[in-house]
Amino acid sequence: MKVSDKQMAGLSACSAMHLGKNKMKNSYRHATEHDASKIAELIALSSDGVAVIEWQSEAGQRGHDNALDIGAETYANSEGCYSYRNATIAEVNNEVAGMLLAFAMPDDCPPRSHKSRPQANDSNVFSPYMYLEEPGSWYICGVAAFKQYRGMGIGQHFMQLAEQQARQHGYRKLSLVAFEQNARVVAWYQRLGYQVVDQAPIVPHPLIPYSGQALLMVKSLTWS
Repeated sequence: MKVSDKQMAGLSACSAMHLGKNKMKNSYRHATEHDASKIAELIALSSDGVAVIEWQSEAGQRGHDNALDIGAETYANSEGCYSYRNATIAEVNNEVAGMLLAFAMPDDCPPRSHKSRPQANDSNVFSPYMYLEEPGSWYICGVAAFKQYRGMGIGQHFMQLAEQQARQHGYRKLSLVAFEQNARVVAWYQRLGYQVVDQAPIVPHPLIPYSGQALLMVKSLTWS
């Protein structure tokens, strides 16, 4: 089959793009306070808008124009779960490319049951995510990469790193929350060994692009 000049140009451009990605150098480091704004951007991506809802509400109360400013203030804190201290940064050619935010879920989380499961008409948009907590797990709160850096193995590295963190802190399982409608991501987590252990209906909100169920996914770790 003959390849036209136009097709050849397209192939060359595609090859150049992949070659360029291959030449890029990935590195990983602990986040610092100066990463707070990038962490907020990446959490906004990984949460599919859920985090932005809270920031937007606080921004309105405080007269801020940009909800991400509130997110950046949150992650600039050195205390609490939602802190830069719990984040790891991926860099590509010295530019922030992605982030992992993970921390311990306390043992005393309220027990889940059919009676305590929130409904889709719940007045609190955060109810599903508050319900879908796995006590005594290492919780992956967010993992994301900016669009231009996807396909470079950053997410895979972060998921492996989260397992290392869990073991280092003495946890035998990891947990995360995913949207059922985001089938590609759910399938990726399943390939990594995560299983759906519970679910709760999403409370509709304009900033959340999904409906249906939010899923609690858990992976048990084996110990040698």
